[in-house]
Amino acid sequence: MKLALLPLTLHLLPEGRVPLRIFEPRYVRMIAEAEKDDRGFGIGMLEDADETGKGDLYMLGARVKIVDFYTLEDGMLGITVEATERFRIRELAEEQDGLLQAEVELLDNWRSCALSPVEQILSDKLQEVFEEYPELAALHPEPRWQDAAWLTQRWLEVLPIKNDYIQMLMGEPSCHRALTFLLSMIRPDDVRPDQQH
Repeated sequence: MKLALLPLTLHLLPEGRVPLRIFEPRYVRMIAEAEKDDRGFGIGMLEDADETGKGDLYMLGARVKIVDFYTLEDGMLGITVEATERFRIRELAEEQDGLLQAEVELLDNWRSCALSPVEQILSDKLQEVFEEYPELAALHPEPRWQDAAWLTQRWLEVLPIKNDYIQMLMGEPSCHRALTFLLSMIRPDDVRPDQQH
């Protein structure tokens, strides 16, 4: 499948949502083209910036669909997107206006699975985060607090984890390795979302 890419420093996983401000002409074109068919577009995930302030594109990203349009206070286009599946970039090309086009391989979504009693803390703590940051809760009006795959993906989006490690976990065929990692990392009093959101 061919997808236009919007490179961002955040990570987005299936069923995750994020608001975006669109102003560059190439991305306005990308949005217009995405609305003509059902492909949507891709969020390409950037490495942490190096000393020059730039980061390369990771091979794993997320295909997204637009779920809302609005006009921002500055008159720019605002959209909210929802990730539908992960992908791996196979080929990358740049169009004349700088818009990236990628040939991607879509990856199967993580299967839903119930939380174990030990994992319940992940649900409890994410509910506390949503209460403290209502803008995050508003993006997910139908949370699945007992679905380990859904919870794991939301945690990977909000925790300030190194991008390399998120990419590794994102490439896993199920949520289990990420669950184990999150259980080892989450402490009751220091959970704060990443400021990217």
